[in-house]
Amino acid sequence: MAERHTSDETIARQRDPGMAFDHRMAAYLTDLSNQAMSRRGFFRLAGSAAGAVSLTAALGGTAMAEGQAFAPGLWVLAQDTKTFTFGLEGDVRGLEPALSYDFTANPVVCQMSEGLMMFDAEGGLKPLLAEKYDHPDALTYVYTLRQGLTFHDGSPVTVDDVVASIARVRDKDVAGPLAWMYDTSEATVTKTDERTVTIKLKTPSALFQFVPATTAGHVIPKAAIEKYGADLLRNPIGTGPYSFVKWDAGSEIELKRNPNYWQKGKPAFESVVFKIVEEGTTRVTGLKNGELNAITSVPPDQLAVVKGFDTVDFQEVVGYTINCLVLRTDKPPFNDLKIRQAVNYAIDIDAIMTNIVKDTGIRSRNTAVPPTMPGSAAKELEPVPYDVEKAKQLMAESSQPNGFKTTLSVIAPNDIWVPQAIAVQEALKAIKIEVEISQVPYADMITLQQAGDYEGMLSFQWGSDFPDAAGNLIPLFLSRNFPPQNNHAFYKNPQVDKLLDDSEKELDEEKRRQMLVEAQKLIAADQPWIFFEHSKWYMPMTKGLTGYKVTALWYWDAFTRDLKPA
Repeated sequence: MAERHTSDETIARQRDPGMAFDHRMAAYLTDLSNQAMSRRGFFRLAGSAAGAVSLTAALGGTAMAEGQAFAPGLWVLAQDTKTFTFGLEGDVRGLEPALSYDFTANPVVCQMSEGLMMFDAEGGLKPLLAEKYDHPDALTYVYTLRQGLTFHDGSPVTVDDVVASIARVRDKDVAGPLAWMYDTSEATVTKTDERTVTIKLKTPSALFQFVPATTAGHVIPKAAIEKYGADLLRNPIGTGPYSFVKWDAGSEIELKRNPNYWQKGKPAFESVVFKIVEEGTTRVTGLKNGELNAITSVPPDQLAVVKGFDTVDFQEVVGYTINCLVLRTDKPPFNDLKIRQAVNYAIDIDAIMTNIVKDTGIRSRNTAVPPTMPGSAAKELEPVPYDVEKAKQLMAESSQPNGFKTTLSVIAPNDIWVPQAIAVQEALKAIKIEVEISQVPYADMITLQQAGDYEGMLSFQWGSDFPDAAGNLIPLFLSRNFPPQNNHAFYKNPQVDKLLDDSEKELDEEKRRQMLVEAQKLIAADQPWIFFEHSKWYMPMTKGLTGYKVTALWYWDAFTRDLKPA
């Protein structure tokens, strides 16, 4: 366990990620995965034409006319207007806030537990479990809890629970992926009275204000932390609009309405069910037929089809996102800059955008930060051009002039990431790199990433935690954030580290912007990634549902709290 002060009321920062916990969790989740394999099976990857044909058949075929469900239980749920059913593209790896940091777990967890603060539709901050908050100086944040808050089990929410919840996120034995949020500022978290918690930073932080609006700031009972430990993954509890009922690995997660929710009159639905529906065409079919009320991952070749559904309201927003291939820079062969450069030149990303990504995203300009985010260097950078001859020249000058074999791990099934992996595999043959593609289920990939247990190349997707360019830089490129944090390239550049650290302390917006832009230029020159696209977020939803519009930070939202049936 992490070293702590003798008083439970104050926890000093301890930072030493380690991997022991994640390896234990990997074994735990592998067991769950094995239990579900008979249901999960293998899914077919459909190309554009085949996908369109299968979708047409699915929407008009005799099976649906006969009232059969495309997945167990969905047909019954579709007839129940008291239930909201959401289609997840993969299974979760666990359901506790300290370890929930991906696009399948977050949508579930954020319906059950809540933070001191929340993001509004524009990315601004507003109090949530906190009644108010004060920022009296550059180092101090004071949060006053609302009165009368209770957890799902009826126990009162106390400042002790807040302190314990933050301590769990930062605990080196937990080795959670959100610990980096408390890294650059050596914070102390103190119970100042029965309703007030004070967070004191050692140095100013431009980003820390956002942390209590993420799952790193979610509040769960201290008693539950002590009781369940690692098994909080399957025993989630919080103050949210819905409480946990069950998780059938590989199949579904069921929540029920919290009858004592502190926001009176909410939520509207009696239950929320998250169905794990990995294949894109199947999700679209379920949406069309009302078996799913909402999805977020739409196959690119089916966007026009979904937009044409007269039973669906289509929502979209440009995300604070990046989709890429990570190159593991701490080991051969990708510790050689010339090889990383060669790989980038050898891939025709424009063709990938046209034929695979299509309208689901915009091409990155050699940076993880989209042009829509303040602090982006997109206008000052250029994408790496497609130039096979240049790639061959660089390989000839590299440490591996005769080529080599490597592995590319990718989440599967997926309608974009798997075809991208195949395109890369084909492209790199021209420079004598033989790529073996390892297709990994969603939950297993998250465990793989956080354990750092991979070689070669890794398909990786990221959405910024904050409405700020540093949210796409500090967690991904700061050298202190190796796995189980999110610097999956094991990238290290002391100049980049200094710029990112200094940007955290700098409160002058223009000076800070210049630091972030310079860091992006250095990262682009080092080429630790192959930058693909900044993805859009979609949330097509059953027509008539009201109360929520998808935002760029939707994965931190309790979106079911305000939803109302037609």
